[in-house]
Amino acid sequence: MLVETIQTEDLSQLDKLINEIIEQRTVMDIKLSVTPFREKLVYTALIMLDE
Repeated sequence: MLVETIQTEDLSQLDKLINEIIEQRTVMDIKLSVTPFREKLVYTALIMLDE
């Protein structure tokens, strides 16, 4: 199992990057989190891949 990590401040960019990974690889699970950081929100996705 491999784990990809994506972090961005733009939710639409996170969605686009997750969709690109889903189209190219076999995804087992995705965990999402939101963290406040310096008056902004940081979106993080942990993507578990079956490889």
